[in-house]
Amino acid sequence: MDPTIYYGVQSGPYWDWKVALDLFLGGAGAGAFVFSVALYELWGQRFRRIPQTAAYLAPLLVGAGLLLLLLKLGRPHHLIQTFTNVAPTAPLWWGGVFQTLFIVGSIWYALLWRNQEPDSVRRTLGLVLAPIAVIVAAYHGMLLAVVTSRPLWNTGPTVVGALLGFVTTGIAAVLVLHLLRMGIRGRLEDADHVTSFLEDLQPVRNLLVVALLAQLGTLFFWWVSLHFGALADRTALQAANMSYGSTFWGLGIVVGLIVPLVLGAYVVWNGDRSNHRLQVWTVGITSVLILLGGYSFRLAVVLAGQLNPVYVSLP
Repeated sequence: MDPTIYYGVQSGPYWDWKVALDLFLGGAGAGAFVFSVALYELWGQRFRRIPQTAAYLAPLLVGAGLLLLLLKLGRPHHLIQTFTNVAPTAPLWWGGVFQTLFIVGSIWYALLWRNQEPDSVRRTLGLVLAPIAVIVAAYHGMLLAVVTSRPLWNTGPTVVGALLGFVTTGIAAVLVLHLLRMGIRGRLEDADHVTSFLEDLQPVRNLLVVALLAQLGTLFFWWVSLHFGALADRTALQAANMSYGSTFWGLGIVVGLIVPLVLGAYVVWNGDRSNHRLQVWTVGITSVLILLGGYSFRLAVVLAGQLNPVYVSLP
């Protein structure tokens, strides 16, 4: 009998939107957690409700991203093998271990935030988990950067961009959720509460501006390293621009980075500083744009990195 072997081959890229969404959600969740810890450590009781919102959001985002990745890779119940089969040289092993530890710890941390009063246990737990959150965020950049066969991914700025991306998307996600909480509880109609919220938000806004500018600079160096790199780097970049250029540059860079900076600068410099409704709307819109751009950037990089540059000819 002549045996026939059938291969199930997936059409298109293997790493699809689920992986991109995992990178996005995992980074934003880790950023939200570090944001929560940093706000409370630096400004104490001045910030209570925003760190609480961030603490609630962190495990939800990271957990959702990990679930999407497990469903994409198949057999999610095999996660337990991550802890029995130690592979310290594999980024996926590090990601599985640290993400699981982070999710469990951040759920405990979030539960401790039900009481907004000072809590030494909550503070200690936050300081212990913050480095793990940074590792989780870095992992979401290293997951791509360690793939040496993909020039678009295998660059230093990929990791740096992921770290900066987790700062910007984490803060933006927290602000969106916090504004929703304020709206549901009717606090957006309380002029005194809104005034206090906007005054407290000034250091957050400054941090967000610095992170957005740093991310723009990092992406510029990433483009330079590819544009003036080896032939494989240049062909990979050209293939990415041809297929996903509008998503990467239009949504990821312009909508997600440049427009929020310009819009925020316009309101600060030319807008009516006493118009609190305008400022609140600006915070909400810029945060949504940052989230949209952050996901679009990751989606474009994940998909474009899997293109075959052999069929692209340089001029």
